[in-house]
Amino acid sequence: MRHWALPLAFALFGLAPVTWGQAELREGVARYHYYQNDYLPALSELMVARKQGDLGLDRGAVHEGAIRMAFGMSASAERLLESALPGRPAQRDAARFYLGKLHYLRGDWAQATDAWARVGDALDPDLARERRALEWQWRLRTGEPETVDPETLWDQLGEWAPVVLYNLGGAFARAGDREQARHYYQVLVEEVPRQERHKAEYLALRDRAFTALGFTALLEQDFERAEQAFDRVRLSREDADQALLGYGWAALERGEPARAVRAWQDLGEHSLTGSAAQEALVALPYAYTQLDAPQAALDAYDRADARLEEELARVDQLRRQLTPAYLRRQLAATDPRGTLYLEGRENWLTLTESTVAASADPYLSDWVNQSPFQSQVQALSDLRDQAQLLADWPEKLAHYGQLLRNKRALRNDRQADVARRQLWAQIGQLRERRAPLVARLSDIEARSDYLALADDETRRLYERVEAARERADRLTAAGELENPRETRDRLALYRGILLWRAAQDYPDHLWRVRKQQRDLDRALAQLRTRQDRVRTVIADNPDIEPALARIAERTEAIVRQRQRLDEAQQRQAEQLADNLQTHLAQHQARLTQYLSRVRLGAARLQDRALREQGGAP
Repeated sequence: MRHWALPLAFALFGLAPVTWGQAELREGVARYHYYQNDYLPALSELMVARKQGDLGLDRGAVHEGAIRMAFGMSASAERLLESALPGRPAQRDAARFYLGKLHYLRGDWAQATDAWARVGDALDPDLARERRALEWQWRLRTGEPETVDPETLWDQLGEWAPVVLYNLGGAFARAGDREQARHYYQVLVEEVPRQERHKAEYLALRDRAFTALGFTALLEQDFERAEQAFDRVRLSREDADQALLGYGWAALERGEPARAVRAWQDLGEHSLTGSAAQEALVALPYAYTQLDAPQAALDAYDRADARLEEELARVDQLRRQLTPAYLRRQLAATDPRGTLYLEGRENWLTLTESTVAASADPYLSDWVNQSPFQSQVQALSDLRDQAQLLADWPEKLAHYGQLLRNKRALRNDRQADVARRQLWAQIGQLRERRAPLVARLSDIEARSDYLALADDETRRLYERVEAARERADRLTAAGELENPRETRDRLALYRGILLWRAAQDYPDHLWRVRKQQRDLDRALAQLRTRQDRVRTVIADNPDIEPALARIAERTEAIVRQRQRLDEAQQRQAEQLADNLQTHLAQHQARLTQYLSRVRLGAARLQDRALREQGGAP
């Protein structure tokens, strides 16, 4: 991964404490791992630091937002960076820079410049240089190139200068100013500071610059210089095909077709997905004609014809295969044998496995690996996952509805049993207790029977007095009682005292009995309420029926939602298929063009041979 393509600027974002603490140590370790291209340890250090509280929320947000942006997770990166805006000046300026860069990457220059205009004086110098480099890139992309002193670029941009130098050369080349283009390419390959020369990112740019210098020299017919430039490109690089093609043309123009043949023979064995390999198939027979080897040239044309026909059939098969229906089926599985499939790759941010699209076919692999295509596949995958989740719900709701109906039946049985064995029995018992109590109380109140509510001792003493009166009457009648009058008066006095006592206690005892009645009435009322509730539940089941109605509504809503999701999946699959078809059509058109050139070249060669042999007029 390019060093300048993923600038995280783990520099302290303007923080300069007097002493080093845990936060600075963790940041230092993270920076070390990052510049060693060990992104997982770098991220782990930041995550651990934030978890342990060594990094503040705003500080950690800027770091993680920068990492997420580097990995193409722009939406989550934007949220994190915006959360850091209320922070300290250094964090705020860093967050605004990265937000501006997000807008830049999206092609929204107005939003980018607006965000950068809000950056203050606390922006880290490394980030300031990157911002200036991005501004240069935008000017080169949208306007006419401007000449600039390379030393100025190095002073302003630092390690970003090689990228701008290369793009300056390309901009002048597109504008037709080959002299200026050559100048900046030459500066890039010859005047780079020593500390930059061994970086892998610089070496890759240097190879591209040498390739551009070679083709510039070809256009100027300086074939020796072109060959020298192409010869300095590392052939171990995957994108060295253009240099190998140009090397062959330079050798041919220098009158050395044998070297051109060797270069193009090697290039012709590469994948035909690239235009350079296709061009080599057409150029190789021409080189053989320069060697005065017509039969070898015809054989080369035949081989080129067969390979191009084979590739065209392959592309045509791909186009017929990559239908919306196929994409939906294939992306629903993880079978790597398919033309296009999903595979699990480690997500560096969450340390979990994420699903991405992949293809082993060379005509699709480069296109599939691009972010726009992956985003489309992810959208289709998300729609499919939602549909799968919804697909399970009708069955779940049906089971739930059946459970509710079973519950209703079981509850009816249980409620009937409770009503029969408990509730109704309790009501009957209370009624049996209440009836005699009410009758007794009415009788007592009607007769003012004080003794009926008297305490046990008063009633016992009253009964003894009454018994003594009866015994005294019998003794008096038999003439066996001395002083009968005195005895009757004394017993009448005792009886009066007991009646007076009972009358005094009567209101209190009556209140207690009435309280018992009221308690019984309250208990009966409560039981009757429960009885009515049970009867209603048994008859209507109001808590079950609405739930069953809601289940029916949800089931219908899920059916509609599944239909909408299916339509969305179909639209997304059609868009995906259209993009693939457009991509393959471009390959097909280029292969067809080269096939036509091969057949035309073969026909001309055969025609010339016939004329030389006198076989044609």
